[in-house]
Amino acid sequence: MATKTEPKSFGVELLPTFANSWKVWWANVIPLSIGALVTLAVYAVFRIPAQQLFEDGEVYVSILIDLIGLIIAGSLAVPWYTFALKAARGQKIDVRAAFDGRLMGYQAAASFWFWAGVLLGFRYLLGLPSLFVVLLYAFHGYVVADDRSKNTRGGLRALGTSVRLTEGKRVGLFGIMALLVIFNMFGAITLGFEQGVTPLTMAGALVGLTITTSVTLVFGAFLYDAFRKEKS
Repeated sequence: MATKTEPKSFGVELLPTFANSWKVWWANVIPLSIGALVTLAVYAVFRIPAQQLFEDGEVYVSILIDLIGLIIAGSLAVPWYTFALKAARGQKIDVRAAFDGRLMGYQAAASFWFWAGVLLGFRYLLGLPSLFVVLLYAFHGYVVADDRSKNTRGGLRALGTSVRLTEGKRVGLFGIMALLVIFNMFGAITLGFEQGVTPLTMAGALVGLTITTSVTLVFGAFLYDAFRKEKS
């Protein structure tokens, strides 16, 4: 008699995989936290003045500062993606080896086109073009970080690989991303406290986002490997 199997989405069971992402994060909390703190702190250096410029009416300068921050932070996120992939695969993490200048260069190129598309998309059709960009290129960071055999050969090719990985998955991926956005909003919940943005609430948000974004990145690594296996 055949046994009934649980339905799967994207090659993984989503809820158990999300729960497992917490366990994997805790088992690798130090390297993942290092990757998160470097990325988030660097972006915050640009995000804070960009927000002030936006409030002062300097919209285009604000967008430019935001874009520069996103490119630099995105480039420095390569080790974070590497840690997430290795953690999800149960492999040993070597923090020093993860800082690969070649891959950071690839990620810089990919980040430019990715974030330029996202920021530009926010200005048209209620931001729908930004959503389209994210769905197409969501896995480019994993593609770059996974390129230990020198097969990617550039950021643009990483973007193209991400498009192929998400083909046929984008409706479901939209739902997952919406839930992950809500999940990460809890990481920044201190910014919504009555006292507003203070050094204390900002520190709380940094700690909270360090946790939620790292769990999200591990969860994304599980999805990436499932997508990659299906396409191979």
